[in-house]
Amino acid sequence: MAKLTARKKKVIIILSVILAIILLAVGSAAAIFSYTFGSLNRDNNLTKDPEKLGVTSETQEKSQDADITNIALFGLDTRAMDDSGRSDAIIILSIDKKHNSLKLSSIARDTYAAVEGYGNTKINHAYAYGGAELAIKTLNQNFNMDIEDYVSVNFEQLANVIDYLGGVTVNITEEELSHANEKLASMGTESGLYSDPIPGTGDVELNGLQAVAYSRVREVGGDTARTSRQREVLEALFNKVKSASVTQYPSIANKLLGSVQTSLSYTEIMDLGMWAIGSSPTWKTTVFPNKECNSSGQYIGDLWYYVYDLDNAAEILHRFIYDDIQPEE
Repeated sequence: MAKLTARKKKVIIILSVILAIILLAVGSAAAIFSYTFGSLNRDNNLTKDPEKLGVTSETQEKSQDADITNIALFGLDTRAMDDSGRSDAIIILSIDKKHNSLKLSSIARDTYAAVEGYGNTKINHAYAYGGAELAIKTLNQNFNMDIEDYVSVNFEQLANVIDYLGGVTVNITEEELSHANEKLASMGTESGLYSDPIPGTGDVELNGLQAVAYSRVREVGGDTARTSRQREVLEALFNKVKSASVTQYPSIANKLLGSVQTSLSYTEIMDLGMWAIGSSPTWKTTVFPNKECNSSGQYIGDLWYYVYDLDNAAEILHRFIYDDIQPEE
């Protein structure tokens, strides 16, 4: 493999962070290259047949006409890549070249949705039932999307990367602080991952484990607020990577090795990354359900769900992705 320039190395690392957008519901991760930038943990088994993935020709043409690429990002509640787990974090990453934007659409894991072969259940169950392929198909069928690629990430590696880059700064309230520190304590008890407590409120610099704990808080504002915290940490990390020294790139990539599985090829990642670096796109985010979805929390049987009209939600999502209209949150 030809030697990569410093610019291309930075492209790989930054895009890796973008693709990791998922993180922190259980956690984290990011890219996939060894520090020689030649080892891609690629899933070659995913079907590339749009029909088998539940993609309609109309939606496919819509994305092509708008010059938009949609990728599914899954954060798994398991640490082993050979164990499917449930997708505790689900984000659609839209690379919108028309509006020069990276758009993150978080889908609440408790969304009541149809999973082919399993009936109506929580949308995050699809990954456990049928891996990335069924999870992608479930997103496409319920939200009328055209997703054909994915990135799945696991937990602990991203904390190491955050530490290596000197931490990330987020704004924490008093209520968030107590719950984040409870998460930190439980991570130590359950997983042997120990950190000092987060020291205070306001703009606080967090180490890796503190950032993971903060992004896992759902007791304040529910799952909707939790997805916002995930995106906040990711954007802070993205900005840290952009400003990193060239000499740090190999170590960053090495720390991320093995934490991600993707259907994207090396060439596809490079193409998307080169655009992300060269265009300096804006970040735009939303979450489903939002205020426009008229959702309710309901028990169906023994399980609690977010219940909302997914056809209506799909229209709101399409306006955000294709027409650049921000939903009300």
